[in-house]
Amino acid sequence: MSPPDPLPPLVLRCRLLWCIAFSAAASALLLLGIIGCSGRGDDLFPAWFPPGAAPILILLGLAAVYFVGRFCFARLLLDAEGFAIVGPLVDRRVSWSSVIRWERRAQRGGPATLWIVHGPDRRRLSIPLIYRDDHLLELALEQRSFPRY
Repeated sequence: MSPPDPLPPLVLRCRLLWCIAFSAAASALLLLGIIGCSGRGDDLFPAWFPPGAAPILILLGLAAVYFVGRFCFARLLLDAEGFAIVGPLVDRRVSWSSVIRWERRAQRGGPATLWIVHGPDRRRLSIPLIYRDDHLLELALEQRSFPRY
C-alpha cells in the first residue's frame, strides 16, 4: 500500500494593506528625492531641509522598492518538508528539521519580524509578518512541522 498523497502547500500571500503602504512609501520617497535633485522642489521643502538630503531620499526609496519586491510580491509556502519564501527577488527554502532557533521581534512603527537561524552553517532569515495567516508559520516553527491544530 502506497502512502497517501501529501497535502498541497499552504500559500500565504502579503496582506493588501501592507503592500499598498510599502508601495506608496517607496513611490513617495523616490518622487521627493527626484524633485529635490531636480531643484524644482523649493515650494515643497521647508527652508531647514538640507540640500544633500534628496539623494538620501532616493536611496531610501530604492530600499523600500527592494522590500516590496522581496517581501510584498513574494509568497510564503508551508508544506510537510518545510517552508519557502518565493518571489521575484527571493527564493529560499528551509526544512523544518534544519531550524536551529527562531524568535519573533516587534518593530516600532511596523510589522513584527521572525528571525530564523537554520542549517549547518547557521544562515539567518528574516521574514516580516505581513502575510495573511502568518501565525501559521509561527505555529509550524513551534511544532517543527506542518501546522496542526
